[in-house]
Amino acid sequence: MDPTQLNLLRSSFGRNVLKRFLSENGFDDCITETFDALTELYLNVNSVINISSLKSFDDIYIKHYLDSVFPYRSFDGTCCDVGCGGGFPSIPLAIVTKLDITGIDGVGKKLSLIKLCNSELGIKNVSGIHARSEDLAKKDILFDTVCARAVADTDKVLKHCAPLARSGGKILLYKTQNDECAKTETVKKTKTELIDINDYVLPETDIKRRIFVYRKLA
Repeated sequence: MDPTQLNLLRSSFGRNVLKRFLSENGFDDCITETFDALTELYLNVNSVINISSLKSFDDIYIKHYLDSVFPYRSFDGTCCDVGCGGGFPSIPLAIVTKLDITGIDGVGKKLSLIKLCNSELGIKNVSGIHARSEDLAKKDILFDTVCARAVADTDKVLKHCAPLARSGGKILLYKTQNDECAKTETVKKTKTELIDINDYVLPETDIKRRIFVYRKLA
């Protein structure tokens, strides 16, 4: 990134919003620098492989990074991001939580950014698997926390996530406040229960978000 772009990045509204959020939650400034390195890598990859339509610094830092990490305290144990796309929330969560996070997606080229994060940024606790959730579930690979962001409607995405959660594990669905929880028959079929609904607004924005939290019963 040339000096002009770097100056624009460091003075951008989105970066400063994320930096304040991280600072208020006890993270060192070096975490923000890691996100800066991720931004340069993201822009380079996105110029070749269209993994996302978000290209401005404000959108990247708020709609990709901040949106991904805001509920970071709800994650624990081994984690799986279903339909991870270009790596969101997988990569930002790996940076802030240090948990082992596996992103899965049915489109292999979308995992390019995750792979480069391993080799070029040294982020070793995130990995990508080219697979559909239903195929991975057949291998009995289970996780403590399973999440999905901006993937299908609540009923459909719960069906994809539930088979990958261990008994007693959590399923976190990133949604908007216009979205409704899964239907009763879907909850029964997936052997889950709704244990919490968290509504919030991303700091210094008007972006309203909702997290549905389900528990896997068996």
